[in-house]
Amino acid sequence: MNDKTELPRRDSFCFVCGKDNPKGMHLKFEKYPDRVESTFSLDKIYQGYDNIIHGGIISLILDEAMAYLQTKEERFLTGKITVKFHNPLMAGEKVRVKAWIKKDRKRIKETVAIMEKADGTKVAEAEAIMFVRREK
Repeated sequence: MNDKTELPRRDSFCFVCGKDNPKGMHLKFEKYPDRVESTFSLDKIYQGYDNIIHGGIISLILDEAMAYLQTKEERFLTGKITVKFHNPLMAGEKVRVKAWIKKDRKRIKETVAIMEKADGTKVAEAEAIMFVRREK
């Protein structure tokens, strides 16, 4: 990134969603007109306490879901993120993450993401202020 007109490059090596990162999570996000979603389970290698997925990993995934709301012409850079944890996520449990834009301003997006277990139990939720970089 040399100047303000050049956007940060996305490639296939993202730790969360990059298909070419050998140590990555390889999550797949589906884009819909009003949101993004991903359904997955996490292995024990992402645990904190015995068999419980680390809160930092959960935060990372919520942040990635909100960043995934960006378009081809813009990039979202996380300015501030707040995560609230509700219930532990056990290794191997299936969860779904959903994210959407709550408030759309020209250079800032206020975004929300929720992680829920298959039975609807809320694991965590996050809100973020995303700074928008557009190609000029």
